[in-house]
Amino acid sequence: MKKAKRLEPLIPKELETQSFIEAIDDNYISNCKISQETIDFSTAEALHIDKVIFENVNFLETVWPRSEFVDVIFLNCDLSNADLSRTVFHRTEFRNSKLLGTNFAEAGIRHTLFDECVMNYATFGFSLCNTVSFVSSSLRFADFYQMELKTSEFLMCEMNDINFTETSLKGIDLSTNTFDSIQVSIEKLQGCKVSPDQAIAFARQMGMIVENN
Repeated sequence: MKKAKRLEPLIPKELETQSFIEAIDDNYISNCKISQETIDFSTAEALHIDKVIFENVNFLETVWPRSEFVDVIFLNCDLSNADLSRTVFHRTEFRNSKLLGTNFAEAGIRHTLFDECVMNYATFGFSLCNTVSFVSSSLRFADFYQMELKTSEFLMCEMNDINFTETSLKGIDLSTNTFDSIQVSIEKLQGCKVSPDQAIAFARQMGMIVENN
C-alpha cells in the first residue's frame, strides 16, 4: 500500500508581523507572523487560526480547547501544559518546540509534523492522528491511550515509557525509535514493525524468558 504523503502548510511568502493583541479579531487570527512574544491568553471560546507563523513565542499555560489551526507553523515555541484538547489541526507544523504536558486529548490532528520537539508527558488520549509525523522528538511518558494512528509515523524518537495501551499499532514502524520499556496492549501489536532488540523487549514484557546463546 502506498503511503499517504503529508501535506505541508500553505502559507504566503510575505506575512506581516503583528503582536497577538493586534492579530486577534473576534477569535480569528489569520495571515500574519507573531514573533518574540509571551502570550498569556485563555478562552473558553474556540479560536480559528489560519495561515499564521508563531516564532519564538512562549504560551503561558494556554487554554484554547475546541480551536482550529489550519496552515500554521510553530517554530521555537513553548506550549508546555497548554490545553489544546478537542482541537483540530490541519497542515500544521511544530518545529523545535517544547510541548511538555501539552493536552491534545480528543483532538483531530491531520497532515501535521512534530519535528525535534520535547513532548514528554504530552497527552493524546482518544485523539485521531491521520498522516502525522513525529520526528527526532522526545515522547517520554507521553500518553497515546485508545487513540487512532492512521498512516502516521514515528522516526528516531525517544519514547521510553510511552503509553500505547488500547491503541492499534498495525502499520506503525517503531524500529528507528529508542525505548527500554513502553506500555502496549499485546493484542494491538499485530502488524507493528520493530527492530530485533525491540522484539526481545516486547517478548520479555509478555513474560517470556529470552536467552542469549
